[in-house]
Amino acid sequence: MTVVERIRQLIKSYPDFPKKGINFLDIFPIFRDQTVISDCVTLMAEEIKKRFTPNGETIDAIIGLESRGFIFGILLSTFLKVPFVPIRKAGKLPGECVKGTYNLEYGSAAFELQKSALKAGSRVVLIDDVLAIGGTMSAAAKLCKEASLNVLGAGMLLEVANCEGGQRLDELGLKWFSILKLD
Repeated sequence: MTVVERIRQLIKSYPDFPKKGINFLDIFPIFRDQTVISDCVTLMAEEIKKRFTPNGETIDAIIGLESRGFIFGILLSTFLKVPFVPIRKAGKLPGECVKGTYNLEYGSAAFELQKSALKAGSRVVLIDDVLAIGGTMSAAAKLCKEASLNVLGAGMLLEVANCEGGQRLDELGLKWFSILKLD
């Protein structure tokens, strides 16, 4: 069985959570299997290198989106030996921050990036767990550009089919990947 097939088996679906009409995909069961999570991080790191740094270019940081993007982001930054920088919900980071708003599948929110976290021109990869409608990742990419960062691309564990998040990222000209696609 492939890594992707093992991941697919472990992800649980919860209809109408957190509200009616939303199908919540619970990724946490994959963290109970150390072989699967290790293989998953290796697979994501290989995709990052292949798609965003094919000629061995440097990555200055992995930026993880709150909150489950933190998990994958920290694991990937450790694997790739580069710093990790968080994008957090508004009001959670001290100091001067760049702020952006975005729409969720079930509402809207705002998040921030510390201005002092990275130098202008830093080459970054954005990481999150799930790509649905693409609002969060699109806003994160715009936020990074506003902070004068060079966004190489974005990676997610999974993409929700029929939500058109990938199309939204394509329209932004953002390179991206997901390890698997689920309905």
